[in-house]
Amino acid sequence: MKKWVLSVTAIFLIFTSEITIAQNGANPDDMRFGIRGGLSLYSIETEASFGGFGNVSETSGSKVGFAAGVFAEIPLTDIFSFQPELLFVQKGGSDSGDFFEDDDFFDDGGNGDSESLTFNYLDLPLLARANIPLERDFSPYVVAGPSIGYLLSASASSGDDEDIDEFFKSFNFGFVIGAGAEFGNLSVDLRYDIGLTNIFDDSLFEEEFDDEFDGEFDDFFGDFLDGFDFSQKTSGFIISVGYQF
Repeated sequence: MKKWVLSVTAIFLIFTSEITIAQNGANPDDMRFGIRGGLSLYSIETEASFGGFGNVSETSGSKVGFAAGVFAEIPLTDIFSFQPELLFVQKGGSDSGDFFEDDDFFDDGGNGDSESLTFNYLDLPLLARANIPLERDFSPYVVAGPSIGYLLSASASSGDDEDIDEFFKSFNFGFVIGAGAEFGNLSVDLRYDIGLTNIFDDSLFEEEFDDEFDGEFDDFFGDFLDGFDFSQKTSGFIISVGYQF
C-alpha cells in the first residue's frame, strides 16, 4: 500500500508540473527543483462531545520532530509560481498534564518518562507562491495552499514505543500558509500547517461495541454513539532551509 502511494504521488507531481507548464506557457528551463529540511513543532487538538453531558476541548503540548523532502518551483508569471512539494513530516503531541493524564496512549506506567504521540506523514503540499520583488540581496516570498498527508506510521512513546496505526485514519488534509526568503540558491522558510480533518478513526468504537455485546444492545449503544463525537487534529509549524538547483 505504501509503495503504491509513493508511486502515485511521484506520478502526480510529474503530471501536475507538465500540465501547469503547458497551460501557462512557461518555459521548462525556468523550472527549479530543490531540497529542504528542518524542524517541525506540532500539537494535537482534541475535542470530545458527549451529547447532553457536555463538551471537552484540550490542546496537547508540543512535539518536536523533523521535516525533509523535495520541491519544484514552476513560474506562472514574473511574480507568481506553482510550488508542489513532497515532504516527510513528523507530527504529534506531548502530554500537557491535563486532558491526556489518564489517556492509555500517554500512560507512562508510573516511571515518569516523557509521553508523546508521533505521526510520520508523507505530505503533498500544493502551494501558490508569490515572490516579492525587492532590490536587495535577498528575495522574500509567501506561500499558501492545501496539503494532503498520508500516514506512514503512528506510535505512542513513554519509554517504549507502541504502534497505534489502527487508531488513526490513513489520510489527513490541511492548509499551509507561510513566508520565506531566498539568498541566491539558499532559502529559509517558516510555515504553519493547519489541520482541517479528524485523524482519529472513530469507527473502532462501533466495531468494539458490536463485538463485545454481539448486537444485544445495538439500539441502546447506537443512540449513545449518535450523541458521542471524538476528534483529533494536528497543527504546527515547520521551519526549514532549502537549496535550489
